[in-house]
Amino acid sequence: MQPLVRASGVERRFGSRRALAGVDLEVGPGEIVGLVGPNGSGKTTLLRIVAGLLRPHAGEVRAFGVVPFDEPTRVMERARFAFAPPALFETLTAREHLVYLAGLRAGAMPRVTRTDVERTLDLVGLGDRADDRVKAFSFGMRQRLVLAQALLPLPELLVLDEPTDGLDPLAVLELRDLLKRLRERHGLAILLSSHLLIEIEELVDRMLVLREGETLFHGAPSEMLDGDRSLRVAASDGERALAALRAAGLDVRAVGDELELADGALDAARAVALLAEAGVELTGFRRHAPTLEEALLARLREGPRGNGRQEGP
Repeated sequence: MQPLVRASGVERRFGSRRALAGVDLEVGPGEIVGLVGPNGSGKTTLLRIVAGLLRPHAGEVRAFGVVPFDEPTRVMERARFAFAPPALFETLTAREHLVYLAGLRAGAMPRVTRTDVERTLDLVGLGDRADDRVKAFSFGMRQRLVLAQALLPLPELLVLDEPTDGLDPLAVLELRDLLKRLRERHGLAILLSSHLLIEIEELVDRMLVLREGETLFHGAPSEMLDGDRSLRVAASDGERALAALRAAGLDVRAVGDELELADGALDAARAVALLAEAGVELTGFRRHAPTLEEALLARLREGPRGNGRQEGP
């Protein structure tokens, strides 16, 4: 199937600052893709190009087969965009927001009924607060109302910029569950950004990691861990053990109370023998697999490795 969104070699500058440098991205039907990276890495710029709010200086972006900047209306017919922070009217109720928005869209999109409004408010967990004014809403409730606006009527693609920003841990879990249900029950494709991987790592099928506009990684979250496993050794005297292993020609460094080597650099029997010669007892020997967050932080510190998979999924 053709991707809903395809970006190839996208570059964008703001004055002398390079916001995006040759970025590739694809979002397929029913797929959840995450843009991850520190603030200022280019995530929002890429989303705004997909929305047709910005034109790239080089490369190409197509959404549903058209260039968003040239034909934004055709893109908006099939996709919804929610950019942070949420823009809402304090004196309107949740229901009034959706009815008002439906009126603005009249003629450009399928007719929205009262039943559609009620169903959408229930879907995002605001059914019992439909007649409360937004000024009484928490930040998490405001985020859910913005999501409700983006789901009326239900699009093929939902694009969210930092949807978990400012949410407490419980609200983050609720949002993740809701987005999963939208994909599972309605086949909705989702493209979202976050500067915190831990908030979306259980949600996305693939992720694009950016730093200062450059691609550090592009692929399934599990693929980020490839090659990042190591060997951890513990000894009765860490300093003497470190010296002994280095004297044997091994590349080793101290990590907390343990010593770290490349995975497979030595086996347990050799470790016992080398440390025994130095009068040190081996007290621990294990393979270490970093968490996805640890692997991401390592990538961000190191920069591009030359395997950012710019060629796409």
